[in-house]
Amino acid sequence: MRASFSPARAACALAILTLAAGCDSRDEGAPAPAGPGDESPAAARIARARALLTEAGFPGGKGFPKIEILYNTDAGHQRIAAAVQEMWRKNLGIDSELRNTEWKVYLADMSALRYQVIRRGWIADYQDPYSFIELFTSRSGNNNTGWAEPEYDRLVEAAAAEPDARRRLDILHDAERLLMRDMPVMPLYFYVTQNCWGDRVKGLRHNLLDVHPLKEVYAEGKDALVINNTADVQTLDPGLARGAVEFRVLIGLFEGLTAYEPGTLAVRPGVAERWEVSPDGRKYTFFLRDCEWSDGRKVTAGDFVYAWTRVLSPSPPKDYAHQLFYLKGAEAFNRGETADPSSVGVRALDDRTLVVELKNPCVYFPELCAFFTYYPVRRDVVERHGIHWTRPENMVSNGPFRLKERRMGQSITIEKNPRYWDAARVRQPAVKFLAVEDRLTAWNLYVKGDCDVVTMLPLDQIEEIRKRPDYRGDTYLATYFYSFNVTRPPLGDRRVRLALSLAVDREAIVTKITRQGQTPAYHFVPPAWPDYRSPRFDAVETR
Repeated sequence: MRASFSPARAACALAILTLAAGCDSRDEGAPAPAGPGDESPAAARIARARALLTEAGFPGGKGFPKIEILYNTDAGHQRIAAAVQEMWRKNLGIDSELRNTEWKVYLADMSALRYQVIRRGWIADYQDPYSFIELFTSRSGNNNTGWAEPEYDRLVEAAAAEPDARRRLDILHDAERLLMRDMPVMPLYFYVTQNCWGDRVKGLRHNLLDVHPLKEVYAEGKDALVINNTADVQTLDPGLARGAVEFRVLIGLFEGLTAYEPGTLAVRPGVAERWEVSPDGRKYTFFLRDCEWSDGRKVTAGDFVYAWTRVLSPSPPKDYAHQLFYLKGAEAFNRGETADPSSVGVRALDDRTLVVELKNPCVYFPELCAFFTYYPVRRDVVERHGIHWTRPENMVSNGPFRLKERRMGQSITIEKNPRYWDAARVRQPAVKFLAVEDRLTAWNLYVKGDCDVVTMLPLDQIEEIRKRPDYRGDTYLATYFYSFNVTRPPLGDRRVRLALSLAVDREAIVTKITRQGQTPAYHFVPPAWPDYRSPRFDAVETR
């Protein structure tokens, strides 16, 4: 559905976007000059953008076709898109139009490359730069740009195999330099969390992934903790899930071999009570505790073997299959080079012993085992109910909660699972996740006490909200960016992509629109690792 606004809201939006673009709303036509003697970094970037566009055959934007910016329905995304639209018009003479869709349609359009330019965000799956760099390999189900670069793939593969920590980071740096040279993506800023919860909510702690294990979270004096999840969950199948909206719920329903320590996200035992690692770091042996599914059947090593090989099965394709490519033989099985699932490096020695063989040593593999793609799934339940196995009447899970109710487009309610092995530490009887997409509506529910935790905040009130003691805005490992569909002319020309990126004033976006302390992004990997320094796209040679 295309965006439509009332005249009053349109005028307000125009005022905001023209302020962010640093121009007068009356300025029309050809790109405005940077100004005589203006040698600021922003002016230099705009001058370079115009030169690149001219070199690509579009001087002053002449002959450049109108392009479309796609974003999922949200006031914040709309304002950023409108600002980018105006910056491209003012600085390059390029016309564009905005299209917004609901979350489900947005995801489908992105996966099918039914877009030209699309807003995106990426939260690290684990605390390592590789989580950001690996995203844009040709094998990644989350690439979604049409961009493929063999040298990039080679570097990412080399980094995965490199045992020396310093050399590994150097290889990842070289890969990111290639990414910033070709610019299939346009980084805009590094996120901060947008959370509010009151003093009666206990056990929620800030962490760098904004991931919150629910086992020890509770709201004092309430039977149900209510969390706004910002959108409707698209699936409760861990093998098909693809984002934070699903993870917030799945982390309550399931438990992997390992689990996260709240706050620090340090790895602690989950279904596996302990594990051993071979001297060469390629073999993990997990010893499972005596624990049960929500229907009373034992959780077995075979449940993990089935779940992991199911994700890797090439039909239907799974967006997160690449997260299991650390396993020996996993990628070949996923590509259909062999139809034998036993060729994948995971096997059950017995019901409580799981052996995993990796292609290369991976020091953060135990952390990966806490991620939703690695959760166990029961074969008999999936095969009996097919795509309906995640309905409340069919679903079995092994986490601290079980599925109680799902109201499509409205809410999901999970309740304490009495068969969970550590049920004594679960203090909250139930958790309800709302699917309210409008920030102001969610905020009003929170202010009235009908919602205990909000995870997106209304921009018009953000300066006042930041002064509140219940505001929890902190840096975390996430990048807000735009993707270019490089299969759609003229976006297949890297000079065009770089020109579009250079023409955007990121400082204006974070100071005039988002206003929460976000950091402008001139590279893709967040600046979170002291030993890793990213190359800036505006300093990378494009030729």
